[in-house]
Amino acid sequence: MSNRTKDVNWGPEIHEQFKRQAKWTEDFRSQIYRQINLRNAKRVLEVGCGTGVITNELKQKTSAKITAIDSDENMVEIAEKNVVDVKFLAENVEKLTMKDNFFDVILCQYLFLWLSNPKIAISEMVRVCKKGGHVVALAEPDYGAWIEYPELNLGEKHIEYLKSEGADPFMGRKILSLFEGAGLQTNLITIAQSWNQENLKNNIEEEWQRVLEANLITEEEYSRIIKKEMDLIRENQRMIFMPVFCAIGRK
Repeated sequence: MSNRTKDVNWGPEIHEQFKRQAKWTEDFRSQIYRQINLRNAKRVLEVGCGTGVITNELKQKTSAKITAIDSDENMVEIAEKNVVDVKFLAENVEKLTMKDNFFDVILCQYLFLWLSNPKIAISEMVRVCKKGGHVVALAEPDYGAWIEYPELNLGEKHIEYLKSEGADPFMGRKILSLFEGAGLQTNLITIAQSWNQENLKNNIEEEWQRVLEANLITEEEYSRIIKKEMDLIRENQRMIFMPVFCAIGRK
């Protein structure tokens, strides 16, 4: 369920992956957009735009001028091809070039777990947000609360994988203190994300593939596990649950 890896040549596959992941919390995001009055915003900043999946969604929800940034220039190039009439920039959230008190709404999804200095990042996001505006982490997972049945250790392998990539697999539980520590009046919401059989069938191979590519299992183990997974899914005997946290901060 992680959103990105490092040092990869991005292509169509990663865009499709991001679209699948965004679909999991699509209805929930629509509620958040209404809550922060996104429709009437004048200027919106998306941080960590990736290939533009959420950016394109924002365009459908507001007539605001949208700026979208990502630290990966290759991601920005892909996003520019996928979404028009948006200002895309290759920029580090820890050193934003925008002026103070500029944006009505600042959003990100699956971002903070990948940041080496999340406190600096949130302070920069607060700096460029208008007084009374919103800073929103739409989704931050917490792999430490992963539950699966039967226990095949997929959650533990993902924690290992994320740590090896420099990510924080426990960011979800930390997001409230991070936002409030930056001076934001924050509302924390938890999404109880449980995969149904369709999600399991469509995504389980990719989840284990990531573990394989991180050299945490062998090819032989991968083949054996996938067979077991498919048998369990076919028999409706497989369950995976992980909480995802959303923080809505008001400056």
